[in-house]
Amino acid sequence: MAKKRSQHISILGSRITSVVSVALVLVLLGVAALMTSAARKATDNVRRNMGFTIKMERGMGADEINNMKKRLAKAAYVESFVYASPDEILAQESEIIGEDIMALVDENPYGAEFDVKVRPQWAHSDSIASIALSVGSAKGVEDVLTDTGVIDSVNRNISRLTWIMLAVAAALLAISFVLINNTVSLAVYSRRFVIHTMRLVGATGAFIRRPFLKAGAATGLVASIAASAVLAVAQAYAMRSDAALAGVLDWRTSAIVYALLAAIGIIICLLASAFATNRYLRSDVDDYYMN
Repeated sequence: MAKKRSQHISILGSRITSVVSVALVLVLLGVAALMTSAARKATDNVRRNMGFTIKMERGMGADEINNMKKRLAKAAYVESFVYASPDEILAQESEIIGEDIMALVDENPYGAEFDVKVRPQWAHSDSIASIALSVGSAKGVEDVLTDTGVIDSVNRNISRLTWIMLAVAAALLAISFVLINNTVSLAVYSRRFVIHTMRLVGATGAFIRRPFLKAGAATGLVASIAASAVLAVAQAYAMRSDAALAGVLDWRTSAIVYALLAAIGIIICLLASAFATNRYLRSDVDDYYMN
């Protein structure tokens, strides 16, 4: 009885070890995925602050101003825009220089302005230049101010960061497969003589593989659930502690990441179980003692 109890504990301990090992790998992969998602959302927020300024001619009437407001409100490329009247601009400039400008001139030298922010997909220098050319031809527009140098610099940095995050995620995925494969292979190795016994009684390869594949899928599922639980707790704490993180992390995207972790965990464990089982199905009994 003591021997059977010891074997039962050993098998249970082996399965727990496999689940914990796979879960730790999936946690690392999940952290990389969430960081990539947060970085992408942060870059979208940066791009939403990119745009141009429309300077209207002085003395423009309400009709021209309203027409421009309607045009911007309907434009597909506009994320948001802020209108500033000539009097508001005059007040801002007077505050900046610390002197009443109207004391120096006879009339307000400023025209109305629109500060336009474009949608992320339009936040490129060539797109903004094309938009500025179109808007600049509208009636009552004096000039359209853009800063393509800053836009190009931001996009280069965003592109570089995106490739770095993708490279890290790809490396972690490859490492995850290797580590999970080794973990599952060890679990199959401990039962290699069961495979041999089943072969002796005439069991087919598919029949022998079935329980190992089921065990592998169960290991992947349980490990992914554990990893998702750890990540969810850590995410909730991070979002509560840091408002900036709360702005770039959202539960809808995280739910997709957790679902992908479950799929990845199950698929990798299934593949690892299949590879390890096939190895022993193709081996001679002498190899069982050598490996």
